[in-house]
Amino acid sequence: MQSIAFPPKERKDLIRKMKRESKPSRRLKMHIILLAGDGRSPTEIARTLFCSRTTVYSIVDRFVLEGGAAFHDRKRRGPVALVNDSAQELIEGLTEEALPAERGWLRSRWSCKLLALELFKDRALVVSRETVRRLLHRLDFRWRRPRPVAPSKDPEQKRERLADVLEMLRRECSLFQDETRLETNPKVGFCWMRKGTQRKLPTPGTNRKVWISGTLEFSTGSFYWVTGERKNEELFVKLLGELRRIYDHQRLELAVDNDASHTSKRVQRYVEESGGGLRLHPLPAWSPQSNPVELVWWSLHEAVSRNHRCKDLSELLGFAEDYLEERQPFHLRLGEDYEGLERSPP
Repeated sequence: MQSIAFPPKERKDLIRKMKRESKPSRRLKMHIILLAGDGRSPTEIARTLFCSRTTVYSIVDRFVLEGGAAFHDRKRRGPVALVNDSAQELIEGLTEEALPAERGWLRSRWSCKLLALELFKDRALVVSRETVRRLLHRLDFRWRRPRPVAPSKDPEQKRERLADVLEMLRRECSLFQDETRLETNPKVGFCWMRKGTQRKLPTPGTNRKVWISGTLEFSTGSFYWVTGERKNEELFVKLLGELRRIYDHQRLELAVDNDASHTSKRVQRYVEESGGGLRLHPLPAWSPQSNPVELVWWSLHEAVSRNHRCKDLSELLGFAEDYLEERQPFHLRLGEDYEGLERSPP
């Protein structure tokens, strides 16, 4: 074995590097070189570090020829990869941007087998689907469900509708409206239970439902509602009639979403027959965050619907109505959609 001599400073630096090195193979190589520099024999080094004498000889010879580069791992030898860089770029592009139908396949999404067939069709490259699967994992792809997103919105129309709602809130009797559904089949929510056990949640034999249509007077936080078996124009007209009774036929301004039950011909006739006593303001499409009533429904489901033990629909509805009565007034803030407008919300 060739002898190695270290200046004191280099030896001290190498000891410091070895102590900070996190990779075991590099740390072993540095330790071998340090012991060899102290004049230890290959047999002593091998016994001390629990490695072979062949390893000691090869590391010392590499260090003499290459210096500090001897601490780096050599590239592994083996067969040439079946999928080269160009084919990897093709798979990345197909998985991220292209659809199978665009490449002539009668499929809606890429699978490992389909990508392997596409490689054969495009590059005459024969690989298995498991090879493609391993490659996708190396490229940080995972088999997961996509997240549905709403269609692209018209920003100008959204801005106009939000501005119209802000202008509405400057007037008296301004309300937000929305519907939600209660079911005897409880929504499943988190709750405390002992470790190693899972609490049982009884469900009804037949699921029954009821719809609640409610309005929030934004300035006072007062909340009014009606109930019905279905979410339709009849339920909405019932709510409008209840509001006109409560407000003694004052002029009412309602911000509503774009559900068909709010825009039907029957609703339009009812608004016209009110003689100006009712005006509906459409909210932006696909923007539930623009309606503060959504927060009322969220709190209702968190407090009542999740994990409830009500035996029938009447008990559940009574539970929900008691909560809405007790929780009032709902003093809420407008969502982030309104903050981008020039005029600040009232």
